[in-house]
Amino acid sequence: MNILIKNGIIVDGTGTPKYKADVLVNGDTIVKIGSDLTADKAKVIDASNTIVSPGFIDIHNHGDLNIVDANKAESFVMQGMTTLLVSVCGLGIAPANDYLTKFYKEFISRAMCASPTIYKDFHEMRKALEEMGFSINLAFMVPHINVRSCVMEADMRQATKEELSKMKQIVREGMEFGAFGLSTGLDYPPGSTTNTEEFIELSKVVSEYDGIYNSHMRNNGAKFIEIGMKELIRIAREAHVRAHISHWMTLSQYNTEDLVKEAIQLVEDVRDEGLEITADVVPYDDGVTSLPFVLLNTWVFENFMVNLSNPETRKQIKKEVWERLSSAFLADAPFVIRLIPKFLLKRLAYPKIAKSVKVLHVKNNRQFLGKTMYETLTKLYPGKKFEDSMLDFMRDEEGEVLIIHMMKDEQKSVIPFYKQPFSCASSDANLNIGGNSHPRAYGTFPRVISRWVRDMNIISLEEAIRKMTSLPASILQINDRGLIKEGYKADLVIFNYDLIKEMGTIENGNQFPEGIEHVIVNGEITCKQGKHTGALNGKVLRHPIPKGQ
Repeated sequence: MNILIKNGIIVDGTGTPKYKADVLVNGDTIVKIGSDLTADKAKVIDASNTIVSPGFIDIHNHGDLNIVDANKAESFVMQGMTTLLVSVCGLGIAPANDYLTKFYKEFISRAMCASPTIYKDFHEMRKALEEMGFSINLAFMVPHINVRSCVMEADMRQATKEELSKMKQIVREGMEFGAFGLSTGLDYPPGSTTNTEEFIELSKVVSEYDGIYNSHMRNNGAKFIEIGMKELIRIAREAHVRAHISHWMTLSQYNTEDLVKEAIQLVEDVRDEGLEITADVVPYDDGVTSLPFVLLNTWVFENFMVNLSNPETRKQIKKEVWERLSSAFLADAPFVIRLIPKFLLKRLAYPKIAKSVKVLHVKNNRQFLGKTMYETLTKLYPGKKFEDSMLDFMRDEEGEVLIIHMMKDEQKSVIPFYKQPFSCASSDANLNIGGNSHPRAYGTFPRVISRWVRDMNIISLEEAIRKMTSLPASILQINDRGLIKEGYKADLVIFNYDLIKEMGTIENGNQFPEGIEHVIVNGEITCKQGKHTGALNGKVLRHPIPKGQ
């Protein structure tokens, strides 16, 4: 199909000032940019008074977990996304063995409220996805959870030399396929129990292919600089690998503004030293996670309902939950707070934490969507201790509990990270196949433009588009997307700058944004006048393999 976009205001992804021009697409490629262009038998789109930009590249996305069930990827395409980096946080749909297939069914399906289709390797996955068809480009990471579990299954001990060698071979096979690097999720097992040396050794393989080490760091709460960021920097330095911080944020309850400044200065210093460190930022002053995923160890999921009901196993679970919560929220508390006896600290801390968390999605008690965890638990389980009612809640919802944890003022905790020239916007979203979603699953990129550009004047439109297009493309080394440039692939978004905005709410996140008029993926119109066309023109992208490999 030939497409001629007339009279648009071009924001080309470079960060340079916008300009007015026509864009001619032939097949899947931009072939001409100029004034008063004509073309025989071309589909003409009148883009008068609208912005034409490169398609948005989401550099942190979990869409692979549900892509088989939602291959039109409507919530993503309809907000202007044309490419997703997936298999992040160490989680992904390939490679796998029988143990991992069961693990994803029993653990990840509950923890992530997703039902992923799992493949033994990347080649099988690519073949199956291409036969099915899908609407958006997918770039894959090699997920660490899969790598380790393929070799060691549920064993949480340190890997032997032979086991590490097998893991390195799996990473190499992924990079040979065209994966973009290694992803880790270090708040969750097995990443949370894996030592730094293992990540260094695996990242040395990634470095050979000039991929990235992409990490959900070991700690986003207390001591996130000392524990999380410094570990990532050590891995980058010792493995000689480019490193990327996933959903850069701090959940620390103390001295947030100073911590943010210190974290930014640390990255600036190591970048000046020559390390290539980049980041992505989710543009909300809250974060989303699975309550069971963040609180429970893997063993609990092996017999989920029984373990959460049995008095003996509950004792062990409550002990582990407190260890996790105190590590995340209290390790950097003022010394006087840490002097409080544990039984009293629990009595004080649980209600406080519960009041800072809201219910986003549950399987059964949907009347509590948008309510605080405190209100939910006190009404559902009156008179019970919070640590017991939390376990009851997760059991009674069969593990399907997504929560929102509120952070500090976005001006202090989110925007400073986002404004850094090496930081991209990202959604950290799943594809919705039922139930409520966070608004970011439907409106992340419109939110950046409407709130941070148009309403708050945080950055210019040109810089915001750069952070959604050419910057993530350059980090991933996707050399033919992310710019409106002759010879580049025709991934394009046309939107009304005055009207664009997200529409989702915490109570009902499943609402498409306003203002996105057309989305073109690989030269095919996939969204037209705010409606999905049904086109399935996405591709599995591959990282270029350096010469000599």
